Amino acid sequence: MMHYGRVRSDLQQAERTISMALRSNIVSETEKRALEEALNLVQEAAEKCRLAQAESVRKIFSQGMSHSEGR
Repeated sequence: MMHYGRVRSDLQQAERTISMALRSNIVSETEKRALEEALNLVQEAAEKCRLAQAESVRKIFSQGMSHSEGR
């Protein structure tokens, strides 16, 4: 099983770091656009990770249910 918790934690840390950089006064317009795009990508990745984790849990649960039915 993939380490979803660790991945999500790392993505949340990246989101916080990018958000702090965006609040900085020394960011140019070009940097701001790049950081906003990066933030969107990190948020999208976090959502995909959440969905993949939910699917993994669902599969494990349904496998457990089918194994217990055979008893």
